[in-house]
Amino acid sequence: MWQRLNFRLARPHVAPGGQAVAFDLDLSLVDVRAACLDLRKGDIVAGPVNPGSFDLVTARAVLHHVADAEAAIANLVASLRPRGALLLIEPDFLPVSIAEPPEVRAFWDGWVEWSRERGIDYQIGRTLAPRLAALGLEQISGTAETAIYNGGSGWADYCIQTITELRGDLVSFGKLNDPLVEMFLGYCAGPTWWTQTIAFTAVHGCTPAAEQTASANRSARFRI
Repeated sequence: MWQRLNFRLARPHVAPGGQAVAFDLDLSLVDVRAACLDLRKGDIVAGPVNPGSFDLVTARAVLHHVADAEAAIANLVASLRPRGALLLIEPDFLPVSIAEPPEVRAFWDGWVEWSRERGIDYQIGRTLAPRLAALGLEQISGTAETAIYNGGSGWADYCIQTITELRGDLVSFGKLNDPLVEMFLGYCAGPTWWTQTIAFTAVHGCTPAAEQTASANRSARFRI
């Protein structure tokens, strides 16, 4: 479920005058239509959307599934006008590195290896701030929020459904086996077991003012 749902999330851009543009590879699951919403199909890795046009660009739970996240983020930044804002929200599985008991941590170690092999980066959240800084964004800030939940909760049920759906591929990968999966599903069903999984990381920044960009370009030409 994590895998399939996140691939369908749009990459929305808020344009001047209140017009919003939602951009995604696949619009087949989108059932929202509004006069102020422009739905577009496309690949954010291929290039920016309307370069230099948007006041706000935001992407949620998209980049950890993108093969070239660096290119995607650069294109999101390129869609912004001067002093435009970028907000990225991505997961980071840092909490599972200290999950208890040890056999639960062993399950998550196998999950993270499986996801990495499948091209899913569940550690991208912690890299967002330095990525934005490298692209010249300013006023970069952010926060991470981790849900604390117990077995039998909505979060645990979400894990059960996800793991059940992906179980065959997880086991065939070789880093997880059926007893380990059964153990983890058992914990997810037990209300006395408390844990954390995902640190949803929200990072934002803004592009420099137009005069700053022009000055930087002049300086670069002078140095050459």
